[in-house]
Amino acid sequence: MAGARWRVSGPSFFQASPEGAELLVETVRGALAGEMGAETVLADLYSGVGLFAGSLAASGRVVAVESASAAVADAAWNLPPQIETVLCAVERWPPQRCDVIVADPARRGLGPEAVGVVAATGASTVVLISCDAAAGARDVADLVGVGFAVDSVTVLDLFPQTAHVEIVSVLRR
Repeated sequence: MAGARWRVSGPSFFQASPEGAELLVETVRGALAGEMGAETVLADLYSGVGLFAGSLAASGRVVAVESASAAVADAAWNLPPQIETVLCAVERWPPQRCDVIVADPARRGLGPEAVGVVAATGASTVVLISCDAAAGARDVADLVGVGFAVDSVTVLDLFPQTAHVEIVSVLRR
């Protein structure tokens, strides 16, 4: 998937279908077209097994932050050694200066503490992947409240004939 082989152990989260995960990666890549360069610092928050970090790491510096130890172990196997993997809850991660944030939180969303961490990085672009529309709307409103503006919103129907969708919101300062 996304041009690579991925190790996903039993306790680790991954999208239900490889095609859906591939569509998410392509959507995020498209949102960041032209922004990823040799000097770019990207933080992949709620990185899981490293899908976005590994798919976007062609250039620049990347840090992957995840609280699930099994997923961090998988990410360490999946990602090249120059990508820093951090076992830590996003809410407790000491913010580092970043240019771009990709955040794919669990259904409950970012919440105010993680929004504060995102804001403290100084990132100019945030790509937020939300699997719950209400949590995504709340998180987007919170990000707007700390200085971001909505650039685009894409709804992906990865689970046809169900009420579940993935929402990819791009916000910029």
